[in-house]
Amino acid sequence: MSKEPRTPAEWQEAVDLAEGFLLIESARSYGLITGGPKVDVARCEEILVAGRRRGVRPRSAAAEQLARMLAKG
Repeated sequence: MSKEPRTPAEWQEAVDLAEGFLLIESARSYGLITGGPKVDVARCEEILVAGRRRGVRPRSAAAEQLARMLAKG
């Protein structure tokens, strides 16, 4: 069972993370990276759609921040 974001800040974080994880999965599918976390693509897409309905869009710097965070381990 997934915890649904409730506040605007939670929605922003969820949308940012969903976008970042989809970028990671895309890079993996093109062979640009190997390893990394398992990505639930369908759930990420659901979060992005639900976020858009609420007027929440991914911040451009969020994906870069996620990548740096994962690279540090």
